[in-house]
Amino acid sequence: MQCFAKTFWGERSELLVGVVILIVLLGIAFAAGYFVRDLKSRQRRAEARRWSDYGEPDWLSAGPPANTNEVTANQISTGELGQLGQMLDRWESRARARRVG
Repeated sequence: MQCFAKTFWGERSELLVGVVILIVLLGIAFAAGYFVRDLKSRQRRAEARRWSDYGEPDWLSAGPPANTNEVTANQISTGELGQLGQMLDRWESRARARRVG
């Protein structure tokens, strides 16, 4: 009496079934990856659509740039600048006048 019956493909049918199962599992994993990628992309696009109507609040408006050399007359008259600041202001005023004239 023979315990292992010969199949259509031969004696290695278990290996073939294992390979087929592996290919099916890889296909399922591949499809799941595409599904998750699509889901995340949809979420990102929805958030971008929500932010497109975003208006900047009034308290966040930008003031004058911090790196300007412009000095107000009030700062000069009150002595707020100090000696070095006044000297630099005079230097900047002269340089501006040379550029213009």
